[in-house]
Amino acid sequence: MRLDVVEARPQSLGERPSIFGIVLLAYGIYARLINANEIRIMNPINNDIKNYYEAFGYQYVSKGDYLYRKVPSDV
Repeated sequence: MRLDVVEARPQSLGERPSIFGIVLLAYGIYARLINANEIRIMNPINNDIKNYYEAFGYQYVSKGDYLYRKVPSDV
């Protein structure tokens, strides 16, 4: 499964909560339904964003410029 765009938070809309946790939950459920082995986030735009995803357990692969996390098979 490939995830290219997660969310945007335009400043013009003011402060609003992050939906990333909800997006991760939905992708995790879908990944299990289609028997995916991992979820990837492609081409993080900068180190701050990369670090943000890593805080959720994603690991960065510099050669492919993506982050990934294995899909648990026991859930």
